[in-house]
Amino acid sequence: MQKELAFYLLWFKRSREHKNCLRQTDGETDGRTLDDRVSHKLDCSETSRANKLLYNVGLLSAESNHYLVPDCQVAREYLEILQHPLITGIIFLQTTVHSVQHEGSRRLYNRLKNIVKDTRKSSIIFHNEFQKYAYCVREAGEQLSSWQIRSTFKAAEWFYHHLAGQMPIIMVTQDKQAVEKYGSTTLNVFVMTLEDYLNQFWSPLIPDIMELYHSITASMECKVKERDYKGYLPSEVLDNGLKSGRFILGHLNVSRSNAAEEAFVRRKRSDMREDSGSDVLIHGMSHRNRAVHGDTVVVELLPRSEWRGKSMVIRDKEERDTGGSGEVEESSNIMPTGRIVGIVQRNWREYVASFAQDEVASQKGGRVLVIPWDFRIPKIRISTRQVDKFKDHRIVVRIDSWETDSQYPNGHFVKSLGRMGELETEIAAILMENTISVSTFSEAQMKELPSDTTEDPWRVEESEVEKRRDLRNSHLVFSIDPKGCEDVDDTLSVRHLPNGNLELGVHIADVTHFVRPGMLTDQEARSRSTTVYMADRRYDMLPAVLSSNLCSLISGVDRYAMSVIWELDSKYEVVDVWYGKTIIRSSYKLFYEMAQAIHDGMSTADIVEEVPELKNLTLDQLNKKVAELRTTITDLMTVARYLKSRRVRGGALELESVEVQVQLSETKSIQDLTPKDHLEVHETIAECMIFANHWVAKKIAQSFPNQSLLRHHPLPREEQFESLRNCAASRGFTIKTSSNKELAESLDRCVDCNDPEVNKLLRTLATQAMSNAAYFSTGALSRDQFFHYGLALDLYTHFTSPIRRYADVLVHRQLMAAVNNQDNNTLPGNKELDEISDHLNHQHRAAQNAQRDSQELFQCLFFKQKQLEDDCFNVDAVIFQLRANGVFVFVPRYGIRGPVYLRSKDGQVLHITDQGTPEWTGGTITKTDVKISIRDSWAHASSLKLDLFSNIPLHTEMEVDSMSAKQQRAAIVKEVSATAEETKLQSSVIDLGVNYPDMKAKYGQTSEDKSLYHLFESFKEIAKKPPDPK
Repeated sequence: MQKELAFYLLWFKRSREHKNCLRQTDGETDGRTLDDRVSHKLDCSETSRANKLLYNVGLLSAESNHYLVPDCQVAREYLEILQHPLITGIIFLQTTVHSVQHEGSRRLYNRLKNIVKDTRKSSIIFHNEFQKYAYCVREAGEQLSSWQIRSTFKAAEWFYHHLAGQMPIIMVTQDKQAVEKYGSTTLNVFVMTLEDYLNQFWSPLIPDIMELYHSITASMECKVKERDYKGYLPSEVLDNGLKSGRFILGHLNVSRSNAAEEAFVRRKRSDMREDSGSDVLIHGMSHRNRAVHGDTVVVELLPRSEWRGKSMVIRDKEERDTGGSGEVEESSNIMPTGRIVGIVQRNWREYVASFAQDEVASQKGGRVLVIPWDFRIPKIRISTRQVDKFKDHRIVVRIDSWETDSQYPNGHFVKSLGRMGELETEIAAILMENTISVSTFSEAQMKELPSDTTEDPWRVEESEVEKRRDLRNSHLVFSIDPKGCEDVDDTLSVRHLPNGNLELGVHIADVTHFVRPGMLTDQEARSRSTTVYMADRRYDMLPAVLSSNLCSLISGVDRYAMSVIWELDSKYEVVDVWYGKTIIRSSYKLFYEMAQAIHDGMSTADIVEEVPELKNLTLDQLNKKVAELRTTITDLMTVARYLKSRRVRGGALELESVEVQVQLSETKSIQDLTPKDHLEVHETIAECMIFANHWVAKKIAQSFPNQSLLRHHPLPREEQFESLRNCAASRGFTIKTSSNKELAESLDRCVDCNDPEVNKLLRTLATQAMSNAAYFSTGALSRDQFFHYGLALDLYTHFTSPIRRYADVLVHRQLMAAVNNQDNNTLPGNKELDEISDHLNHQHRAAQNAQRDSQELFQCLFFKQKQLEDDCFNVDAVIFQLRANGVFVFVPRYGIRGPVYLRSKDGQVLHITDQGTPEWTGGTITKTDVKISIRDSWAHASSLKLDLFSNIPLHTEMEVDSMSAKQQRAAIVKEVSATAEETKLQSSVIDLGVNYPDMKAKYGQTSEDKSLYHLFESFKEIAKKPPDPK
C-alpha cells in the first residue's frame, strides 16, 4: 500500500435491512452478531465507490503519526476532549457509534458525527461489524462493556494489519485491566489509558488538556449510577400524551428579566416547526424541573385555577438570580401555565462563567459553584482545584448532568478565556456564548485558493471570459456600500435602451467560481455560514484573498460576477429578465453618503475630492463623467421608488430600528456613539437587492420545486403585538394586525405632527413583534408557507451577499443549475438542504446576537471612559411600557432600551406631587430625561443603568419658540406637502424629483413642539430615587 493514504469509509446507517441481517448465535436479543451473509470483507475500492454516493464521509490523513481508536466509554464520556482541533486521525468504530447513540444521547451522537464531517479533523467511522475479521462475537454471559473493549482491540489490530503496518494504532480506554491484558499483544498497536495518552502526547501542546480531563472525570464520579432522569415520565407515556393532545411539545425560553421565576415554552409541532398556539408559562424552578434554556421539552398544562400571568415587576440583576423579594406581585392577564414532565432534547453547551467573588473550593474534590455569564442559566457545580488561579477569569464550563436531588446541575471545567474586564476576554466570552468559532484558516485551505501577489498577480482567464457575458465596455457598473467596506458583494448598472425601455442590472460576486463543492474552503464556509460583524472587528466567512480581493467587486479591475438583468417598460414592469455569469469592471466604488450627495447636487469639485476614480481627468472629461454618474444614480433611485411603492401597496412593512455606530480612533479607542443617518440611497440599494433576491427565488423554485433554498418570514403571533397595541392606544391610535397590509396602513396613520418619535417608536415595537425569518428547503414546507410577510413577497431568497453568507453560495449554485438545465442530482437533496438550513439559521441568529452583545459592550466602554459631569450621560428618553415598579424607556440617541425604577425593592418611591402620591396620565408614550450610568457585574456582562433625572425633555419648547412665525408656517407647508407626496406615491407612482429627499429630511417630522404628552406631567420635583441595585 502506498504511503499516501486516502481511505474512504462508509457512514454508519442502521437500516431495517441491516437489522434483519443481525443474529445472536446464543438466542439472545442483543442484535449484535453478524450473519455470514453480510460478513464478507469490504475492500477499499468498494468502500470508496460507495462513499461517492454519500455526503457524510470521513478522510484519514497520511500525515498523522498515529491513528487513535477510542473505546465506547471514552467516546461517550470524553468526547469533548476528542473534539479538540489538534487531536486528529480518530477512528470511531461502528460498535462505538452504536454505544454513543444508544447509551449516550442524541446530542452526543450528533457531536460525534460532526467530528467526522469536519474535514479538518481527518477522522472516520470504521464499520467493524461488517468486516468478518475485525468483528468478534459476544460470548454467552459476557458483560457488554467487556465485549465492547474486546471488539475495539480486535478492530484496532485488524486496521493496523490492513494498513500493512505503516501506521501505529493507539487504542485508548479507561479500563486499566484492558491495558494490562492487551497492551503488549501486538507490536505497534498500543493500548493506553486516556490519561496516559494525553500526558504523553498532548499536555505539552495543549496546556489545559489535563485540567479538562480531571474536571470531566470528577464530574463523572459525581453522577448517580442510574442514567435515566427519575423525575420525567417514560418516553412512551410522553409520545402517547403528545399524540392525544394532553401534552405540549416546545422549546424552553427563560425570561431574561426574571430568570429565576419565569420561562415560556414556544409550542412546536411534531416536525419541530413552530406552532401558532400561544406560549405556555412555566412559573418557578420546581415546575421547570431541571430544564435549561433552549431545551426541547414536553409540558403538561396545569388546571385553569392555577394559571398565572406574566410578572409586571422589573427585576434588577440580584433579583434575577434569587427570584425577587417574595412580595405579592402584580401580573398581566393570565395565560396557559404548565409544568415540564419530560425532556426531548437537551441544549447543553459550553457556557462562559465566573467564580463567585468569595468562592473557596471545598476540600472534597474542589467542588464549587460557578455563575454563568447568561442570566438564564442556573449556577453550575464543578470540580476544580484552580479556583485561586482563575478567581478573576472568565472560564468555560459544560453541564454533564442534573440529578433529581440536586438544586444545581453538575458540570466540568473546560478552559479559561482570560482575565475578566480585558477587551479580548470579553470579546471571547461573547463569541463563546453565541457558539461562534473564529479560528484562522488552515494552510490546507489556503493552498486551494489562487494567489495574488506582486510576483504572481491574478488575472482573468480568457477561456473563462469566453463563457461569460462581457459587460466591461457596455455597462456603467458601480457599487454603493458603507464607508471603508472591503468585501464588496454587489454592484449595479442602469441604462436606457434604444427602444425606450430601461435596463436594470444587479451584479453579484461570483464566489462559486473559486469555492466549489467539496473543497476545504467550502466546508469551512458552510461551518461558519456567515461573516460576523462586531463593533470593532469582523470575522470573515471566506479567507481575505477572496473576501477582500479576488471576489470583491472593487473598482477598476476585472471581476467574475453573477448577474440578473431586467428590461423594464415605461411603467417599470418587467418585460424580460436574464440570468447568467458575467465579467465586469466596476467604474466607481462609492459610499452611501457620497452617492446621496451626488444625487442631491454636490459640486463637481467636492465630488472629485471624495471619488478617486475621477481624479486626473481633463475638465471636459470630468464634467461628462460626473453628469453621467449623477444621472445614473438618479435613474437608479427613481426605479427603486417605484419598486418599493409596488411592494408597499401589496402590504410590505416599513419598520424602524436604531443602529448605533461605534466611532473608533486609529488606536481603537472609542470616540463616540453615533446613530446611523437614514438616507434614501440606503433604501435604493436595499430595494434593488430585494428585487434580485425575489426574481432568483422565482427561478430556482420553478426549476427545483422540492429542493430550493428559500427564505420564509412567518406571520407574527398575535400576542406579540400587545405592547404595540397598548402604546398606540395611549395616543389615540388603533393598530390592526389581521394582515401585513392592514398593519402597514395602521402604522402609516400613527403620526403625531408634534412628536415624530411616536411613529418611530411604534415602528420599532412593530419590528420587535415580528417573527424571525428563516431559511428552508422547499420540499420541507407546504407551498402556502413560502411567503415573506415583512416584504410582502410570495417567494424570497438570499442571492446578493455570497462573500458574507453561505446561503447565497448555495443559491448561486442552484441558479446556475437552473439556467443550464442541469440535473438536480448535482445539488443537495431536500433532506440534506433542510439540515443545512437549520445550521444556517442557527449561525445567522448567533452572528446577530454577537453583534448586539458587542455593541452593548462598547456602549459600556464608551461611558466608562467619560467623566460623570459629561453631557453625554443626560439624554432624552421615550417611555414605551409601564410596569408595577417602573417603566421601560427607549433612548434614541444611543439606541438603548432599558428599565427606569420608580419604586425600589425596599418599597421606596419617587416623590411626585406635594401630596406625596403619583398622578398618572392616560398614556404610555411620553418623553422624559434619564441619566445613564454603568452597572458593573462580577459574573455577568456590564450594562447601562438608566435613572429618571427629569420629566422635562432636554429639547424644550424654547427651541421651537425661537423659530419665526414665517419659519414655522413654511415648515408646516413643507411637511404637509411631503406627506401628500408620499400618500400619492403609494396609490399612483410619480417622480418626486431630486429635491424630495432633502425636503423630507429637512421638514418631515423633525421639529419638536410644546404639545408633547408627558406621562409624569404632574412631576414638580424628584425627592427620592431608588437605591442602586447591587
